[in-house]
Amino acid sequence: MRTPLFHEHEKLHAKIVDFHGWEMPVWYTGIKEEHLATRRSAGLFDICHMGEIYVSADESLPFLERVLTRDISSMEQGGALYTFLLNNAGGIIDDLIVYCLEPKRRFMLCVNSSNKDRDYAWLNEQNSLGAVIEDASDAFAMLALQGPASGAILHSCLGFDLEDIRSFHFSMATSPAYGEFLISRTGYTGAGGVEIFLSPNGATGLWQAFIAEGAVPCGLGARDTLRLEMGYPLHGNDLSETTTPLEAGLGFAVNLQKPDFIGKQALLVQHQRGVTRRLTGMEVLERGVPREGCLCLKHDSVVGIVTSGSISPVTGMGIALGYLDASVKEGEDISVDVRGKHLKARVKKPPFVSGTL
Repeated sequence: MRTPLFHEHEKLHAKIVDFHGWEMPVWYTGIKEEHLATRRSAGLFDICHMGEIYVSADESLPFLERVLTRDISSMEQGGALYTFLLNNAGGIIDDLIVYCLEPKRRFMLCVNSSNKDRDYAWLNEQNSLGAVIEDASDAFAMLALQGPASGAILHSCLGFDLEDIRSFHFSMATSPAYGEFLISRTGYTGAGGVEIFLSPNGATGLWQAFIAEGAVPCGLGARDTLRLEMGYPLHGNDLSETTTPLEAGLGFAVNLQKPDFIGKQALLVQHQRGVTRRLTGMEVLERGVPREGCLCLKHDSVVGIVTSGSISPVTGMGIALGYLDASVKEGEDISVDVRGKHLKARVKKPPFVSGTL
């Protein structure tokens, strides 16, 4: 599969890789250069592969209250929430953002591309109430403009004032050049900026306009190192159907006080008993790159496993996320087994760096 911007990536001589069936750019000039450009000025990401699912009609609110972990009834028009789809055991089917298009009646779920078909099928399986569920992914392109210069670029290209939108809110607008778009003050980099949903027909023009104003095209590589520096989890690595939001340290996105939702009873039990492992951060204090699957040890006993790891382009240190035994505390020293070498590491709650430089 290819996004509407595929030929733009070819023109820029991007390194293209297979990403869950999509031909996507992993880098253009280099991961470090693109990463630092986002922290310092503005990075531009093709995220058209993400999935969009509409849920609407009078039954949409009770349905979403049943399948999502946040309080959907209190959402105002223009609001967005980070939330989860859970299985009955409290495991994370997907993490997503729900957008309130019309209070109590019309919502959009932005889901992970690799989970979109699974999410859509699962939502329909749970839909005994008769909500209208529509996979609208083909109707959208999606760009992420991230970094401290994103506001100036938005104003120049769209006449849009970033300060008009609060964090985790969105606004609808129309441009003669790019059509109607939804601009959301969200992102996956920690550097600030927006994510923009628009028609595939307008994507190429807006992509080119942002680049002309100084945005640096960035691939999946920089997107991964940026999110890792901030400690943002990635479904498929740090989150899965065998991990719960409480184990992942994401309890803020679960409302255990609201009426019953799928997975609630399992989470209540876990909350009462306490988790036995936690997703946390680690800084490697010796030369080496922690990678997914590396074992974590304390006094030569295995206490966890790395789920995401890399070198921080900002600090030059190895950084990682992983599940550690709940007895291991922040600030403690452990070791990470990297190709048979036990490298000293320190447990540290992310973020590992400031969002901007």
